[in-house]
Amino acid sequence: MKADYGPNQDEVVALLKRLKAVDQSQALFLAGLASDDADHRDARETLLGTARAGGREAELQRAQDEVKRWVNRWFTGGFQIAGYGRDITPADAAVGAAPVVLDAVGALVLRDLLDAETFEMLIGPWRELDEPTEG
Repeated sequence: MKADYGPNQDEVVALLKRLKAVDQSQALFLAGLASDDADHRDARETLLGTARAGGREAELQRAQDEVKRWVNRWFTGGFQIAGYGRDITPADAAVGAAPVVLDAVGALVLRDLLDAETFEMLIGPWRELDEPTEG
């Protein structure tokens, strides 16, 4: 049975498919983009409130459960990695990246219900994975 992620199903599925291909260096990159500043906390609160108000809590939970499964796979020895001249526990990268991924998948589940500013705040770091900004 195919999971139901709501009216933005195709976009959510595309993100989850892309997530499966994220390697350790990409997970570390995402982890470096994670933020817990006041703006991100507000956007996350808006996301949760919007899911409740819009009747999409179940769809959001299903999508976030897929992210949790992705993180858990890193703990089961799926990826062997090394970086910065030392061994790095593979799961550390996934745990660090999880807030960015959870924000992005949530934004997509609720894309049609979120204001543009909140959506961009939540999805922006994930987009950096494939479209890094020039500096």
